[in-house]
Amino acid sequence: MNRFFIIIVSLLILSGCATNKKFEKATCQEIHGLFTKSISCLELKFLKINPKKYEKYETSHNLILQALADQVYENRITNAQVWLIYDDIISDFNKSKKKEEYLISVLSRYS
Repeated sequence: MNRFFIIIVSLLILSGCATNKKFEKATCQEIHGLFTKSISCLELKFLKINPKKYEKYETSHNLILQALADQVYENRITNAQVWLIYDDIISDFNKSKKKEEYLISVLSRYS
């Protein structure tokens, strides 16, 4: 009986770890589909890239997410387009030397 309990607890712990790893590997688009429903996920993923370094860009990033979501709500861009735009923004952000200036220019473009 005691062994059975230990096996059950071990399996529960392992399944919990597997779920977290799946979340880390999965993209927000795979998890939610709709950009407007994935804002929280994207905020978390952005900070996980480099928490110490990217914390200072969090507010700008979140404003960009909201501006892009507003574009979708106003039917200016489609869900498929916004995912491509966001991927380009993050790719260019990672390459940018002046990250804060880049985020401000993106925000002004989509606000």
